[in-house]
Amino acid sequence: MTSKGRNAVRLETEIEKCREESRWNRVIELAEQLKQRSPNQETLADFLLGEGKLESYLEENPSIDSNVARARNSLNDAKNHLLNATTELGKKERVALDGNLLLGKLHYICGRFNEALVCYANAELDSLTEKELPSRGLKIVAESYAIKGLCLEKINPSVSSKYKQAEHLEQITKCFELAADLTLLYLQELDKVQQQPHHTSAASSGK
Repeated sequence: MTSKGRNAVRLETEIEKCREESRWNRVIELAEQLKQRSPNQETLADFLLGEGKLESYLEENPSIDSNVARARNSLNDAKNHLLNATTELGKKERVALDGNLLLGKLHYICGRFNEALVCYANAELDSLTEKELPSRGLKIVAESYAIKGLCLEKINPSVSSKYKQAEHLEQITKCFELAADLTLLYLQELDKVQQQPHHTSAASSGK
């Protein structure tokens, strides 16, 4: 392996480790390095920058109604990075899936509930529980189900049929149940990782 190849692998490994540890400022810093060093990985870098800026914002600003205006003003850059990750090139680079899921989260924080649901539909969220995911991926999917349920609660069905209303409520309940199951699985996986002091995060994030 060339020196350049070793450096690239080392950088990507450190990025994955920081993602798993939620060290978002470091993720942003490393993503900028990746963008400069490897122009062919610009889409991956955009995803990481969008993810890092979104999660970093949330560390300081809780997702509450009174913060919606602030979120809309503060998250444009993160939104643009994530949009870049959901293009056809993003699909080839395997970041479009997580890009759509995080865009859904961003839209929810900004009070755009219908847009969030569109992102989850684009990601085919309902099919993701059948796939094996790394711990960070599990967390993203678990959050996505919870947020989808919250969005559905905010948007009342446009029909008055009791059957349709019951169906809507059942869909909300299913989202929260799946979110709880996946969160438990995520915590179990996290516990396994923490019991392996010499583990590395070089595996693909499955995006």
